[in-house]
Amino acid sequence: MTWAASVERHRLVLHSYLLPAASEPQLGRQTLAEGAIWRAHLTLNKYTGRVCPTWVTRPNGRGEIWHDGHRIETQGKNIDFPFFAYSQVPIGLVQTEEPPFGVLGYKCRDTGRIYVRRVEGSDAGAEQILVAEDTIGGASFGISNNDVVCRVDLIRDGQLIPALSTSNDGGRSFTPPQPIDLTSALEQGFVPCPGYQKPIVDKGGSFHMPIGLQGEGEALALNYVVASDIMVEAIRVAGELGKTDLEVFPSTLGSGNTFGNGVSDGHGLIMVVSTTDGKLFSSNSSAGGGHFPEAQLLNHEMPLVSDFSASECYSSGLTPNVVSMDYLVVEADAVGRPRSGEVFIETWDMPLPLPNATARATGSRLEVEVLNDADLEPGKVTFGFDDPTVNVTDVKIQDLRHATVDTDCADLSGKTITFDVLTLFHRHYGEALIE
Repeated sequence: MTWAASVERHRLVLHSYLLPAASEPQLGRQTLAEGAIWRAHLTLNKYTGRVCPTWVTRPNGRGEIWHDGHRIETQGKNIDFPFFAYSQVPIGLVQTEEPPFGVLGYKCRDTGRIYVRRVEGSDAGAEQILVAEDTIGGASFGISNNDVVCRVDLIRDGQLIPALSTSNDGGRSFTPPQPIDLTSALEQGFVPCPGYQKPIVDKGGSFHMPIGLQGEGEALALNYVVASDIMVEAIRVAGELGKTDLEVFPSTLGSGNTFGNGVSDGHGLIMVVSTTDGKLFSSNSSAGGGHFPEAQLLNHEMPLVSDFSASECYSSGLTPNVVSMDYLVVEADAVGRPRSGEVFIETWDMPLPLPNATARATGSRLEVEVLNDADLEPGKVTFGFDDPTVNVTDVKIQDLRHATVDTDCADLSGKTITFDVLTLFHRHYGEALIE
């Protein structure tokens, strides 16, 4: 199920797109609010499956904030930039209970102050001032358990500065915003662009922050890995930056320090970027760099793109070393303007780097080491051989990259061992010639 919101004749309308296998899409519409709707944000409760709306109305040209059907009283006099996030399990995992809390953010255009509230159930708690200095846009959040990471774009000395504010007590208090170090990019002549991209929580609970920058005729998309204070370059393309979007999947739960070399074996990030001339680009989903497709262009067989939204990455499990993403796309004309108000759904399959492994035999026993681009997750890997007469008698997984495989064959040299890893997130298949 995919959701989107639109404002139609002063109505906030929720659109649902259900894509069952081997049938036509089922489209649904639900009116969430009516009035002078200005801006809206949707959040999915992964436990109930319910979409929680947050929106701003401007009945007299002054913004008012509404959350889940209730108007929120605030010190702000002219509200904009609503954003809400739940504390719930990260990408791809199953939420087994109601989220314990959420964090609501919004900005007063008159004063520039950004406010936040911890929300428990239907109770929007005490209002806090998150930022009192000049900013562009509002705040967005990523939440993992009681840890909250908030992204804001500060304006200092006329310069835009992406910054993070954090909470370790479930949004009850926040640190002052700390600028993200962009020294390397600035030295190359890039400057950050305004971004409303939220911090992403990967399946291991790590936070990632997408940042878009513009240089002289060249756009750059970075992923800031918060806990490790590491900046990973994701995409560098010619043109003017339009929009950046980011989905992050670490290789496994246990490989939090693999950030990729730009070609293979990275933290598993997917960055998607559009340029103002209507082109859509993606980084490799496991490379830690911009290497898929060869020219990085996703819509080479499609019309130009005015705007897009990317889904979470997923694998059908049917084809190894491939992942997929769904996109909501608004088409553009030759100069990048929207051709119509129609929204299209497209799915792209993206090849992963092929795993590389070694296998050394001692009698009937093999020591297998995966060098890159796959992990031997216990209970998720199947070993086989090109010789059907060889049988596996026992498998011991030492760690995510090493396994011992016992067989009933006394001479394994020259044969090929295969491994097929099927997890909730990926299917990796590789082979190794036995030494």
